[in-house]
Amino acid sequence: MLSKLPLLAPHAGVIDVVDVHVGGDLHRIVLDGIAELPGSSVLEKMCFLRDQADGLRRILLTEPRGGHPSLYADLVVEPVSPEAHAGFIIMELMGYPLISGTNTMSTAIALLETGRLPMTEGPRELVLEAPGGLIDVLAHCENGKVKSVRYEASTPSYVAAKDMSVVLQNRDEIRFDIIWTGAFYPVVNAAEVGFELVKDEEQSLVQFARAFIDAARKVAHPIHPVFGDEGPLSFVVFASDTTRSEEGSWERRVCCYEYPRFNVCRAPAGVPSTAVLVQLVDDGVLSVGDKLRTLSIFDAELHAEVTSIEPYHGASAVKAAVTGSGWITTRSQIVVDFSDPLTPRQGLAAILKDPATA
Repeated sequence: MLSKLPLLAPHAGVIDVVDVHVGGDLHRIVLDGIAELPGSSVLEKMCFLRDQADGLRRILLTEPRGGHPSLYADLVVEPVSPEAHAGFIIMELMGYPLISGTNTMSTAIALLETGRLPMTEGPRELVLEAPGGLIDVLAHCENGKVKSVRYEASTPSYVAAKDMSVVLQNRDEIRFDIIWTGAFYPVVNAAEVGFELVKDEEQSLVQFARAFIDAARKVAHPIHPVFGDEGPLSFVVFASDTTRSEEGSWERRVCCYEYPRFNVCRAPAGVPSTAVLVQLVDDGVLSVGDKLRTLSIFDAELHAEVTSIEPYHGASAVKAAVTGSGWITTRSQIVVDFSDPLTPRQGLAAILKDPATA
């Protein structure tokens, strides 16, 4: 818990947060200030938060308290599974993904480096419980710092739709696959739509992605066999052609857009990296044991590896491990003052610890 800071005005409560970045994507980890949510699973806790108290997501991510171009948030909760060391709920501008890679990495870093979970020198194994299932984490620790994080979700990823297409104004037919890996991700070949996936293309990528999502939502609304309807498509993943480095490793540039942002992810991101890995497995390019280095348009990198291929509700599904590094940037308290007209009201007062009368 962070030490309490003196406040200059009456307030309803404070939320203790630690900000962690992975490849430039910033994750606001909530460690205290929120009461434990009801639910017999972390998925049920997420559903309660989404349906009854979405004000927490809004106060963490939107103006005037938000502002980073690639900001996400995670609420640490008590796990339900006896195997898990901690649970966490992922919050993004689009809503509540079931699994997210860099959110997993950042949550693990925050828990270990703040002492919420004990850190040991060398490898430290953790199990985190996300709404989408258990996630095995291996953190390499040195002198009080998490040097790298490798995670592997227990819920496999799979190709939900193959060779779909839409037509945008003034463009030829655009082909894409849809991969489920914590959410449904349409994957577009960047070269086929004229992108090299470099930093100068950011605004053009955003413009294309917003138009593409509008069109793709009209032709695709996949349903997960376990989690059901997760809502309309909210992401676009651009992927370059696959290349080999001089050392012989596979590489692919990856850029993820999340609706309704006006920018793209700073990192190649964990689940988009998994999505393009799964696509390559489905295409017969990669198999178990193969590794893929992914690079964002800002040249941040992650490393993904195919760990197994197995049947999953009629699909050939893939489990993957993704490795990256992150750094704590800020430890702070968000003041929740309900006299502020820009404080979200949606159920936030009900879940604050010891809230004042709103």
